[in-house]
Amino acid sequence: MKVKLLFILVLSFFFSIACKEEKKDSTETQTDITPVSNTDTTETISLLDRCIAAHGGIDVWNSFTALSYTVNEKGREVKQLTNIKDRRAYLKSKDFEVGFDGKTAWAFPDASKIPGKSASFYYNLDFYFIGIPFLLKDPGVIATDEGNSVVNGKSYETLKITFSSEIGLTPEDIYYLYIDPETSRLEILTYSVSFFNKENAGINSAKIYSNYQELQGVMMPTKLENFEWKNNDVGESTNHIRLISDIHFLNEISDETVFEIPEGAITEEIN
Repeated sequence: MKVKLLFILVLSFFFSIACKEEKKDSTETQTDITPVSNTDTTETISLLDRCIAAHGGIDVWNSFTALSYTVNEKGREVKQLTNIKDRRAYLKSKDFEVGFDGKTAWAFPDASKIPGKSASFYYNLDFYFIGIPFLLKDPGVIATDEGNSVVNGKSYETLKITFSSEIGLTPEDIYYLYIDPETSRLEILTYSVSFFNKENAGINSAKIYSNYQELQGVMMPTKLENFEWKNNDVGESTNHIRLISDIHFLNEISDETVFEIPEGAITEEIN
């Protein structure tokens, strides 16, 4: 009887040890498959979004209704107002008025003295250049990170911009943004101009952005200068310098009638 009791005690002892080992193994297995916390991963931010953030951020840009400013080129001043939301525009100089009412571009008294001699070409020309990089979030814009490039001995992060075939009047256009790797701000823009010649879609111009100022939370260039673009380097200045002043972001437009087509204006249908 004593022998049988001793056997039972020994058997119980080894069974207890086996259970503990099994529990230990199970615990070790659970430790091996514990998922990594999301806080250990870093979300990749696109080059375009990083550039936009360095200019103030898309939320700040979109919080405004309109942008007004004055462009001075070779002593000629043009006051410009653009609705950021629907892109209606009104431009005024001592020689002409140009506008876009949402469907039709117009010029008054005519287009003879405006750049390109075309209201549809000119009404948003300056706004688009000034509004980059924010406007590159528009539908139909395709942004591609092209890696690093060296221009005139300086390294830049490079962004290629193309457009869907149904976008705008010149979807053949191509843009390259050369972004300062330290500030993430746009420094050089190269581009094609195919508005008047669809076969002229190669890169043929460079524009240098400088004299940035922070205005209402947005970094805005106050000097845009055109240069030749040869062999992937900036060449000589073409003496087209636009100085931007009186920049104001507006929460509302006090007089919406300025976008309307005045009697006697010449018009160009866009939409």
